[in-house]
Amino acid sequence: MNIKIFHLLSKFVYLGDIRKNRNNFLRNFISFNYNNFDFFNIRKISINLFLIKKFLFNIIINNKKILFVSTKNFLREVIYKYSRVLKQNYVCNKWVAGMLTNFNNYKIMLNKSLLLKKKKHMNYTKKEKNLFLKEEKKIEILYGGLRSMNSKPDLIILTDIKKDKIAVNEAKRVGIKIMAFVDSNDCPKGIDYLIPCNNISIESIKIILKVIFSQIC
Repeated sequence: MNIKIFHLLSKFVYLGDIRKNRNNFLRNFISFNYNNFDFFNIRKISINLFLIKKFLFNIIINNKKILFVSTKNFLREVIYKYSRVLKQNYVCNKWVAGMLTNFNNYKIMLNKSLLLKKKKHMNYTKKEKNLFLKEEKKIEILYGGLRSMNSKPDLIILTDIKKDKIAVNEAKRVGIKIMAFVDSNDCPKGIDYLIPCNNISIESIKIILKVIFSQIC
């Protein structure tokens, strides 16, 4: 299987939320409870990651498109790194409502960004040029990760379905498959591919991303 359980253990991938917050949809992945905290079954996690790894490998080699979504500040650089290496699209700052349901909106905003860039070199006052620059940067922060997205993605990968629930709802509405990192207190109903884990730890997320994309990057 080539997934070292020791590495998953060392990064506390197995640590869930407190027992009273447990969502019963995830009970099959939970091994035991200690000091009021749920602990995931590390062997089940490793088997699940092996299957996820094979699935993602097929997605990539078949040139299907992934959209990474993680608006948690501490995960921004990690998600940015993987999306760039894999040449996939990403949203790492803020999910703007309608990104998937009003699909052409982001293209309009990116075209506006190009226009603003041109305006900086035209005959405008310094004050006006600074306003153009400020608006251009704002658009880039929100929509820059979607620049190469010419059609709806085949798969959306989220690190937190609570924080990015609007993205989850939009993906469901337009029929995009969803893969998500889920903690023991999350409700994974409607999520197509689950990655049960400690999703509030950057080290946990990093080791899982390293495992599931190890054949590709």
